[in-house]
Amino acid sequence: MIEIKITIDSALALLLERMKFELRLRQKSGMISRGLRLEDLSYKELLPIVESSLFDTVWLLPLELITSETNLTQIITSSVRALSRVFKREEFTLYSERQVKNIILPVQKYLSLYTQTKQYSQN
Repeated sequence: MIEIKITIDSALALLLERMKFELRLRQKSGMISRGLRLEDLSYKELLPIVESSLFDTVWLLPLELITSETNLTQIITSSVRALSRVFKREEFTLYSERQVKNIILPVQKYLSLYTQTKQYSQN
């Protein structure tokens, strides 16, 4: 198992930056009114932004961290739960590892399948 050493505060900062980027994209596309900040959104509006930000962040990680056994799910779960402090929404404390695995698992499956087919075609 590869242990990723990153503080929850650092992971939270990365997540918040990605969420701000995602909010700007949604505002450009007209999905969310311009002028709103993350703090102004309800939990129901924030959750899709959080999950897409997590999905994008996972794709940005090195291949080995995604396909190997790591503590990535614990780090992500803790950082999402820490959003309850930032946005003062207790619903984030209920975010589970199962929900994180539902985000990470498709990426892991795709990348493991992709690397297997690439190795086979290059042999």
